[in-house]
Amino acid sequence: MTFDYRRRILGYADRVRARPGDSIDFKISLEDHDSFEFRIVRIVCGVETPEGAPYREVAVDTSANGHHEGSYQRIDAGSYAVVPTAPVLDRLSTFTFQAFIMPTLPGDGRQVIISRGSGSGRPGFAVILDAAGALALMVGDGHELRTVSTGRPLQPWKWAFVAAGYDAANGSVTLCQEPLIYTGGSSSPLCITERAPSGVVFAADHDLHMAAWQTGWHEDGRPRMVGHFNGRIDSPRLASKILKRHETAVLARPVPPPADWIVGAWNFAADISGDTFSDRSGNALHGHLVNLPSRGVTGRQWDGSCHDWRECPDHYAAIHFHDDDLFDAGWRTTVSMTVPESLASGVYAAHCQADDDTCHIPFVVVPGRGAPRERVAFLASTATWLAYANNHWQLDEEKAEVKRGRIIDYGPDELFLQERRDLGLSTYDTHRDGSGVFYSSRLRPLVNNYSPKSTIWSFNADTHVTDWLEASGIPFDVVTDEDIHEDGVAALADYRVIITGTHPEYWTTDMLDALAAYFDRGGRLMYLGGNGFYWRIACHPTRGGEAIEVRRPESGARFWASRPGEYHLSFNGERGGLWKHIGRPPQSLVGVGTFATGFDRSGWFVKKPGVDDNPRASWIFEGVEGDIIGDFGVLGGGAAGIELDGADEALGTPPETIVLASSDGHSAYYMQSPDEIVFNHAAVTGDANPRVRADMVYFTLPSGAGVFSTGSISWAASLGWNGYDNNVARITGNVLRRFATDAALP
Repeated sequence: MTFDYRRRILGYADRVRARPGDSIDFKISLEDHDSFEFRIVRIVCGVETPEGAPYREVAVDTSANGHHEGSYQRIDAGSYAVVPTAPVLDRLSTFTFQAFIMPTLPGDGRQVIISRGSGSGRPGFAVILDAAGALALMVGDGHELRTVSTGRPLQPWKWAFVAAGYDAANGSVTLCQEPLIYTGGSSSPLCITERAPSGVVFAADHDLHMAAWQTGWHEDGRPRMVGHFNGRIDSPRLASKILKRHETAVLARPVPPPADWIVGAWNFAADISGDTFSDRSGNALHGHLVNLPSRGVTGRQWDGSCHDWRECPDHYAAIHFHDDDLFDAGWRTTVSMTVPESLASGVYAAHCQADDDTCHIPFVVVPGRGAPRERVAFLASTATWLAYANNHWQLDEEKAEVKRGRIIDYGPDELFLQERRDLGLSTYDTHRDGSGVFYSSRLRPLVNNYSPKSTIWSFNADTHVTDWLEASGIPFDVVTDEDIHEDGVAALADYRVIITGTHPEYWTTDMLDALAAYFDRGGRLMYLGGNGFYWRIACHPTRGGEAIEVRRPESGARFWASRPGEYHLSFNGERGGLWKHIGRPPQSLVGVGTFATGFDRSGWFVKKPGVDDNPRASWIFEGVEGDIIGDFGVLGGGAAGIELDGADEALGTPPETIVLASSDGHSAYYMQSPDEIVFNHAAVTGDANPRVRADMVYFTLPSGAGVFSTGSISWAASLGWNGYDNNVARITGNVLRRFATDAALP
């Protein structure tokens, strides 16, 4: 059987969260079409399943609905640096460029280290790695483009000093490459001198670029960049003469002494949290970065003595560029919509359709400032949605089917993303050079895990909760991670109950502090998921939730590992990793934390003996018969599965916590989370291991706060079973109704 997995209509919005009266700009790209239908829908249940709650969206009347014209919009992936044109650059003829570089994919096509005016028909130069990975200099006079190469490829993931000089008077080119660690043979230092065209006058009024080469302009006015560099650049320098050996050593210093021949001395160790970099030459050739290359990474001076870039920035004076980095696709606005004042808080999407091709662009409407609030709020885990968006892990992961114990049915979204890696990556992916992806941005089309009708995970799985709330007739608002990160506890303070989705995994410090403060005020939380409150992240320092950052040090369930010395987040300097290892285990917040993971099938819960007779807990099971809970569901066939959280007083579970039920029925493909294992052994899998379990817990705090946690990602996928008439829905409803009252909790 074959099917067409291509997408001919794609889009994204400039925001994921809006209030009534706010404007949202939608950016749409069409292939094979010149117009499309646009309408706003409220997403009730975002999952297509043969059993359980059906997919449902409700049309919303807005002035933006209707027929719109559109066109193709391009993606320009790949990060690079820009130094705007300046008179000192226009005067450049004879020059020397030098830097320390660590190429990560040498031999993978021509890659640019620095360039200016070297496009077709424009006199200029480019210092590059040629197709074989050797240092080379390209010099063009507008007619002839001459390339001189050392002919010796550099080694991947090894630091080297490189220098390229051009003497305009006689056309001589000097190239030097010197590995910082000599191992003999091809790693020994090398310098050559050859002839190129003399008397070249380089093009004026042209930006200087590092890690890419501008060959012209696109029709939409954006630069056409090619030859993206994969690797790290440290201490790039530009001089207006041919340098002698001792002068290159002087110029390589972190702060070179004043000299009229120094054109640019760029400092990548400063402004690490931002997207700019400074020039120490005195010529004010400050620059900016495009598409979020990786910062806070070790440079050529890092020696293992320091692990925080804030304490020793010179050890982190490098930027890691990738040809598949993408921050802002930069598309034109196709449809602009003002959120109607009457629109209730909820989960919505722009539904775009051109013939049989469709796409959904989700967004959340939160209550207006000062508007009345419901007693219940659903917490939209926008940070977690973004962490997973556009992930390729099922297709990229080695032996994925063996690890999951089942045949993986790759859907059209996964196959499409495999063809369109230019749409950017998730924080579960690796770049082409094998380095982990630190950043994920929502200013680009997000095809899976952030849209309806995709894999039952993240965004889609969370709509099982909003669907059940609506089917139960329970009024609720929606708040987002961005609200909590920006407004703190004020974003939650007006709500009696906060309900999470299935997988609130990624939390900033501000978010976690806000939830703790909410408990101190007597707030109540229903944690209806698993593997929550797991990773510490950071939001972009100036553009908030438009991009998040993740580091994955030492341990945890992860698909790549941070390199030594790179555990601190570049956005704010905090140490990244598991909240458990930072001293705030999930158990100390919600009573349970990650114990185990499995993907073949889900189990069920078994009530603990005596809970029906415990006056503090018996109300939770009113109307529930028997001891087996949730032996059904649309995610693995049960309510206890995928990722499991358990109670542990040693990790902070409050001692007054009642374990209501624990899970059973897990196969040998369920294994303890890596952060749980201090020494690997044969009994880490399946029900034979007591740590392979989920615990359903309930506890109260002296403030009047209450917490109910299910400890399972698949719990919510059982809510809609049998028309919402089941023991999972009954238990969840019992807790919500009691939590939503002003009465003290048992």
